Amino acid sequence: MKALYHLQILEEHKVLDDEMRKQLKLQAQIHADHLREALATKEREMERKINRALNEHKEEESIRSKTQLAAVIGRLRGLDEALKSRLDAEKDASEAQLMWGACQTLARAVKAAPPGTAPEEALRPLEPEIKAIAKAAPKDDAFVSAAIKGIPTEAVKRGVYPEDALRERFIKVEQMARKLALVPEQGASLPLYLLSYLQSFLLVKAASPIPKHELDDKPIDVESLDTYGVLQRARYWLDRGDFKMTLRYMNLLEGAPRSVARDWMNEARILLETQQAIESLVAYAGANSLVFMDGGAETKEKSAKK
Repeated sequence: MKALYHLQILEEHKVLDDEMRKQLKLQAQIHADHLREALATKEREMERKINRALNEHKEEESIRSKTQLAAVIGRLRGLDEALKSRLDAEKDASEAQLMWGACQTLARAVKAAPPGTAPEEALRPLEPEIKAIAKAAPKDDAFVSAAIKGIPTEAVKRGVYPEDALRERFIKVEQMARKLALVPEQGASLPLYLLSYLQSFLLVKAASPIPKHELDDKPIDVESLDTYGVLQRARYWLDRGDFKMTLRYMNLLEGAPRSVARDWMNEARILLETQQAIESLVAYAGANSLVFMDGGAETKEKSAKK
């Protein structure tokens, strides 16, 4: 009986031991699962913190890179604008120089005939030079267009007698006008022609063709001037290259001398009108050249500062 009781106690111990081992195993499993879950949670938290730190660092680097890139782009845009301005200024300056050269070529064409050219061969159409100016001028430039329109049609299509050719023609006109000083415009009898010719040979040219008070630009009575006085004054100003004053005095001629001088006066008028237009073009081209040169220098200075 006692042995049976002892056996039951052993069996109970075994059951309890098995149950205890089972519980211990279960507790160990639960603890292991808890540790794994804690480690996984810790790992996820650390991964989240690392990712957040990496994202923040990445964002900071992106912002820094964008800031630097924006500064570089700003400098490049400024440089591009400066280069474009410089190119535009150089282009405008080049066009201004071309126009200046074209105007100078036109001015030389009416100043003097090529060496060895006879006066009657001095006429040459100015259309090529005028077209060169129109081509070199800024598009739709109202001033250039108005100045070109101011050039007489004869000068454009036929040409003008240069100053040296008109001087040679004036000498012949002057000689003939002196010989016909007494002849009216509608003509006269042969004795009057002979008398006029004789008088032109007998009269001596004055040493001082224009009185001092007249040179001082004081008022004079033009009605008192005869043909010889008019011609002397016209020759005085012609010798000094003043065709405008020469033409003014030649307009005072009357009778046959005026008829003789009419063609010369018309050619002188064409020359003066052409020269006036050319002077305006040259002055305009010169002013444009100075403006673009100053603008180019200012652009260079700004580019150097940048």
